[in-house]
Amino acid sequence: MRSSGVEVVVGDVTQLDSLAPAVEGCSGVHSTLAAGPGRGSAAEVEYRGNRNLLSAVEEAGVSRFVYSSALFVDHPLAQRVGVFREKWCFEEVLLRARSVSATALRPAMFMETLLLAKGGPFAFVAGRQKHPASWISASDVALAAVQAFLEDITGRYDLAGPDLESFDGAYARLARTQGRKIPVLHPPLALMRFPGLLLSEVRELANMFAFFDAVGYAADPAPLRERFGVRAQILEEWAGGVSGNAAVG
Repeated sequence: MRSSGVEVVVGDVTQLDSLAPAVEGCSGVHSTLAAGPGRGSAAEVEYRGNRNLLSAVEEAGVSRFVYSSALFVDHPLAQRVGVFREKWCFEEVLLRARSVSATALRPAMFMETLLLAKGGPFAFVAGRQKHPASWISASDVALAAVQAFLEDITGRYDLAGPDLESFDGAYARLARTQGRKIPVLHPPLALMRFPGLLLSEVRELANMFAFFDAVGYAADPAPLRERFGVRAQILEEWAGGVSGNAAVG
């Protein structure tokens, strides 16, 4: 990031006092905070961390706040998933704030998830996952965030690309771009329940995939195109970019 000319400020979102240098002199803030192994719990990061960041923004007089949330965080079944529940709680706080113009972007299934769920030659997707999902690349969500700043787009927006595929269908298309098969294994969700009693990360993942298994994760692609002016990548375009980056690296 530094080599690209980015000014880097290191802080800790669980420590409010450390955030002032990061927001000083900014006209807007884009929060992409994410909880996960080694990064703190959902409550610590997704809710309290973002609350601290919002407080720092308000104290510094920053006028814009764009937040990367997630699709369906307000669904009743999503409340069983800590990350979704805390994102929803912060959305409510952010969009009620009177001191900033706020935007909550709610992307559907990230294409990058296909790489995270792949281990060696196999992909591991818990549950049947027969419902189709809407797929979107992280770079297209970033473009939407840029447009939210440039055009002062406020409110909540579901973001999705044109592809509507199950996990199996998405992996089949990824495999075609790579010229090789990607077998998809579907371990039953029940197998994750016992280790989930001891490991919060496993429990969180099981609840998330149970939610996808029951509801799906599909959204209308029109807002991304019509409101934000972003022509979303399809899976093959994204996969070509990932392969190209890997080859260069």
